[in-house]
Amino acid sequence: MGELILCRQQIAAMPYYIETVSLNVYSLEEMCYYVQNNLYLMEQDFMEEELCRWVEEELKLEETAQQLREIRETGGTLSEFVLCLLSASGYFNAGELKSIRQTLQEMENKTDFECGKIRADRYMENRRYISAVYEYRKLLREAMGQPEEGKAENPVIAGNVWHNLGTAYARLFLFEKAAGCYSHAYELNHNPNSLKECLFAYRCLRDERGFKRKAAAGFLSEAQAAELAGELTEASRSREIQEFEEEIEEVFAVKEQGQAKAAELLAEWKEEYRRNCRI
Repeated sequence: MGELILCRQQIAAMPYYIETVSLNVYSLEEMCYYVQNNLYLMEQDFMEEELCRWVEEELKLEETAQQLREIRETGGTLSEFVLCLLSASGYFNAGELKSIRQTLQEMENKTDFECGKIRADRYMENRRYISAVYEYRKLLREAMGQPEEGKAENPVIAGNVWHNLGTAYARLFLFEKAAGCYSHAYELNHNPNSLKECLFAYRCLRDERGFKRKAAAGFLSEAQAAELAGELTEASRSREIQEFEEEIEEVFAVKEQGQAKAAELLAEWKEEYRRNCRI
């Protein structure tokens, strides 16, 4: 999981497999760590008999397993089920348990669509862009269906989802897809920021024809389009980018070290991109 977790209780001979994140969990402490870091991914199907059986047979927590089953059988909530499980570990203090319960209860009071958007937004915040793309596209498929409770009947909401999907693609350097998403977003939410990001995506593609076409479709004057183009040019001259360019120049200034250093930098960039693409 990326961190060392001290386990004071039973270690399972057979792990519990969490399908949504393709993760094997071997202890209650590891389960607590997973729950704490993935609260917005928790769904009703977490309350399954298989988990109760694992707690009983692998962790030897018969009393806790029975309490979990009672919550399931009596129509208890996800927050009750999760808190029962976490409380058996001693992993959290009272304040942490209270915060977890409040977060889960807030999710229980939201529609499926709202919960899905929160999950997708959290993926974005954690730089899990591929997972965010999947979640946003799932939301859009739901929004295009027949109006039901929990679906985005408001075009502005759907437009905002398209905007966020565009941002996820842009973070993956898929600017053509990003431009299309931002364009859809602007058609629905009429938010100038969606149009602006769409134009920026075209500039990143070096597609001046697409830039001008979309600027005209957004009823921007030549002066306004030029101003936006200037903003992107200015952004490309930021101190962070200048420092990056200086680092590259320094690498290749020393010929005998340049090739090795370049390979090292490329390896770092590849690893960062793989992290951003993880599911």
